[in-house]
Amino acid sequence: MAYNLQPLITILEGILDPDQPRWVVDENNPQLQSLLHKATSLQQLLDKSSLTKLDSRIREVAHRAEDIIESHMVDHMLSGSNCVRFTFSTSDLQQVTRDLDSLMEQAEKLDFAMQQQLKLVEMEDTKMLSISSSSSKSAVVVGIDEDLMQLIDRLTRMEKTREIVPIVGMGGIGKTTLARKLYEDPLIVDHFAYRAWTTVSQDYNMRQILKSLLRCITGNECDQHTDELKDMLYKSLYGRKYLIVLDDIWSSKFWDEIRMYFPDNNNGSRIVITTRESDVANYADSSRSQHQVQASLKVGICFSKLCLEKRSVLLYYKRLVEKSPRIAVGFL
Repeated sequence: MAYNLQPLITILEGILDPDQPRWVVDENNPQLQSLLHKATSLQQLLDKSSLTKLDSRIREVAHRAEDIIESHMVDHMLSGSNCVRFTFSTSDLQQVTRDLDSLMEQAEKLDFAMQQQLKLVEMEDTKMLSISSSSSKSAVVVGIDEDLMQLIDRLTRMEKTREIVPIVGMGGIGKTTLARKLYEDPLIVDHFAYRAWTTVSQDYNMRQILKSLLRCITGNECDQHTDELKDMLYKSLYGRKYLIVLDDIWSSKFWDEIRMYFPDNNNGSRIVITTRESDVANYADSSRSQHQVQASLKVGICFSKLCLEKRSVLLYYKRLVEKSPRIAVGFL
C-alpha cells in the first residue's frame, strides 16, 4: 500500500477550520486551500491504485510539508499568544505545492498505464474466450479435413453393396467429432435419403438405441417393445439408401444383435461405426479397411484446452496487476 497522506490532510483541515480560534490564516488561505486540495486528490488516487513506486517520494514531500506547518505552529505556541496570524514564507509553500503537483502528474501517468494494461489483458481474455468457445461449438480440429475427405469418398463412391466403415482410435482422440462432421456434411446429407445416429457405449440399452434410430428415420417417437422396434427399423430402411452411424461400440455382441436389421438394398447404403477396439471393427467387416484416427487429430482438441488454459493465465495476470503492478510487470 502506498504512503498515507492523511496526517498532512488532517493538519491542514485543522488549520483551515473556520471554527477554531487559535490560527488566523487569511493571507495564506488560498495557498493552504490549494495544498489541501492537492494532497486530498493525490490520496484519493492512491486509495484506488497501488502505486508503491512513488512511496519514498510521497513520504519525503509529505514530511517536509508537515515540518514546515508544524514548525510555525510550535513557534506560535511558544510565543504565548492566544491568537496570532498564521504566516509562512511564500517560497516554502510554493515548493511543497510544486512537489505535490509533480507527484500527482506521475501518479496519474502510472495509474493510466496500469489501466491500459488491464484493458489489454481483458481484450486478450475476451479474444481467447471467443476462440475457445467457437472452437468448442464448431469442433474445428487440426488435421480433420484430410480424414473427413477420405471418409466422404468412402461413403459416396459407386460401390453398390452395403458397406461397413469403421473409424478406429484410442479413447478421446476425436472419433466422435470426426463422425459427427461426416454425418452433418452437406455432401453426405444430400447423398443419402435417410440418416440416423445413435450412441451405443459400453453398457448399452438396445431398446433405447432402436428408438433413437427410428426417431431419426421417421421423425416420430416409438414406444413399442424391443422386438417390434427391430422389425420397424428393418422395414423403415428396406429399399432405401441410408447412412447409419453407431458411435462408440465396445463389443462384437452388440453388432451380432443389431446387424440383421440393416438391409443390404444394393443401393450404396453405408454403416459407420466408431470404436476403440480394432477387433470389433474387424468382426463387423473384416473385408474392409479400418479408418485409423491418428494422434495428430488430438492436436485440434488440445487447442481448445490451450485456449482455456491461456485464459486462466490472463485472469491470474489481471488480478496480479490489480494487487501489485510492479510484480505484474516482472511476471510478463
